[in-house]
Amino acid sequence: MTTIWTLTADGSRARIFQAHGMERDLEEIKGFVNPLGRAKDGELRDDAQGRFAGKGEPMHSMAPRIDQAEKERVEFARMLSQYLEQARVEQRYDKLRLAAAPKFLGMLREHLDKEVQKVVFEELNEDISRLGAREVQSRLAAR
Repeated sequence: MTTIWTLTADGSRARIFQAHGMERDLEEIKGFVNPLGRAKDGELRDDAQGRFAGKGEPMHSMAPRIDQAEKERVEFARMLSQYLEQARVEQRYDKLRLAAAPKFLGMLREHLDKEVQKVVFEELNEDISRLGAREVQSRLAAR
């Protein structure tokens, strides 16, 4: 029987549900938390922004080049992608469904291994990561 994993995720939380065949009940088998995924950029900085004074101009703060909170979400997507690749190698699932917040789904796509991409059979561009297993299942069935 085909083992199907469904990954539900946003930038701060991810859950993996498993089913055997398309009509089976989903069972949550793994959860991930990224507490820094919801942090404000200012909460992640170690020190103040740099100061810049142009010729004859008053000093002002320079805008940060990289949003640190965004960087944390990208790292979370990378970690999830590595987990999915390792589980694929271990043959823990046959097919994969992704259901994620739109921006985070893009991050996941960017970091998924090519072999994992081959087993993705469905994508849901919606954050359902906080729903219970039955709610996730009914949301997927309604598609």
